[in-house]
Amino acid sequence: MDSYVNDLMALGAVQNVPLSSLTSMRVGGEAAFVLRISDEERFASALAVCKASGLPCTLIGNGTNVLARDKGYSGLVLVFDKPHFEAEFNGTFVRASAGEQLTSLTKRCVKANLSGLERLCGIPGTVGGACAMNAGAYGGEIGDVLRRVRVFKDGAFCDIEVSSTDLGYRKSRFAYPECIVFEAVFELKEDEGTARQVMEDCLKKRRSKQPLEYPSAGSTFKRPEGHFAGELIERCGLKGARIGGASVSYKHAGFIINDKNASADDVYKLIDYVQKTVFEKTGVLLEREVKDI
Repeated sequence: MDSYVNDLMALGAVQNVPLSSLTSMRVGGEAAFVLRISDEERFASALAVCKASGLPCTLIGNGTNVLARDKGYSGLVLVFDKPHFEAEFNGTFVRASAGEQLTSLTKRCVKANLSGLERLCGIPGTVGGACAMNAGAYGGEIGDVLRRVRVFKDGAFCDIEVSSTDLGYRKSRFAYPECIVFEAVFELKEDEGTARQVMEDCLKKRRSKQPLEYPSAGSTFKRPEGHFAGELIERCGLKGARIGGASVSYKHAGFIINDKNASADDVYKLIDYVQKTVFEKTGVLLEREVKDI
């Protein structure tokens, strides 16, 4: 057995894990190794093993904005889906682990009479993932309140003050592999009595408009400038379009869902078909929001 296998197993890695069990689309082959991150030391050690052995490495949180291919992943998948410390509240500042569930954190903030994250409640990702893609919904973005991050960058951990130019629409300078977020500090405001209602309204919209009853990777495409992806897809008559077990949701055309035991290949082919059709009929090229493993 190669020495790096022993090293990874000693850190707690598990071999031959189906990526379908780690991603919300529920597709994908096996990962050669999976390691759940619980602290900075174990994370740094795992990266050192991969670097020394030449083993590929990637990172996911809840697996809600990613697609895994049927062939699987030949390296190490680091999973950061649990907080490694309890969220801390200090006045209007909140410090949270990258593994904290975003919805859980937003609910705790509202309960603490703090406003600023409530529009993001229901986004099925982690704090780290939200920082890495500047997650947003219903007029709010993580970048509106993000003030500081602790990241692993260039082989070391460091703390970075966030500037207004660090994040944009579904992009962030704190994204893997350039950066890996380990914790974040948010500056919120005292709730004036509206945060809970706003949060509940946003959750209600999600339940009524999004196909939450089926596996998906969330919004499949970014919002094109001057348009909405779902509206363009619907206008092109693509609601219900199907390849294999994957289809364009009737409920919201911006979602591709796994409603009949889809393969990853089904999903990728349907994404390509939607992009090609929308471009031919409207001249707008849809850009994928979901990432590859």
